Amino acid sequence: MSRAPTAYRDQFQQDGFLHLEGIVERQRLAELSQNLLRTLDSARDCGELPRGGGSLSGHLNCFPGRESRFVYEALERHGVLALVRSLSAHQLGEPNIGCNLNLSGSRRQNEHVDGYAAAPFLIVNVAAVDTDLSNGATEVIPGSHRRSHKYWQIALGGLPRKRLIMRQGDVAIRISSLWHRGMPNRSPHARPMLAFTWEDGGSRLPDPYAVHEGRIKFLPNRFSTGWRGRMIERAFVTAPGLGKTYQVVRSLFG
Repeated sequence: MSRAPTAYRDQFQQDGFLHLEGIVERQRLAELSQNLLRTLDSARDCGELPRGGGSLSGHLNCFPGRESRFVYEALERHGVLALVRSLSAHQLGEPNIGCNLNLSGSRRQNEHVDGYAAAPFLIVNVAAVDTDLSNGATEVIPGSHRRSHKYWQIALGGLPRKRLIMRQGDVAIRISSLWHRGMPNRSPHARPMLAFTWEDGGSRLPDPYAVHEGRIKFLPNRFSTGWRGRMIERAFVTAPGLGKTYQVVRSLFG
């Protein structure tokens, strides 16, 4: 990181995110990504992926396994976690360890914030592979965290948007109240993006890599896995315009 902490803080307060280049070793990330995708293929073949829970729309979460610990160590070593702590209004403990998988053929998500807008938390994303327009680079609305927005205001489309183009090993720090959405992955391969998050105050475990016995685990993303959640997700996939209209009406009267 080449700039003074004050410059990073000023940009973060203005935009709601930061992009730091070349933080984590590319070769080790390539090996981790290959293992994640092999495990994903195996879970799909064995029917072990969540039913719904994002699998229909093409956006899944996962725990990337204890073998991903080197990423955390690189963030600590290069001062990224110290920067995150300086950006937080509260003392931070250990993060929750996660990963987003943007599956091949995924659909565009509706714009959203993570968690509850009234309780924002910090997120560190690490590009496990080169991430561009072809494999679903995330779209963000810079500065949208600075005031409360209803979904219908976002859906009008008057706010400028930006795609987070990241090379393998790059890091994005963002606030959860920044409006964003996952975009379609038109490549033939799933796109993993590692995530370190402090929702609910972060991990309650002494070692955050001890969750799921340290093994890779695929998890729901945004939609529930029950019959109602699967029905809603399928409706959003088959009729995205209807889903967007539902969100607009809900935000008008909610």
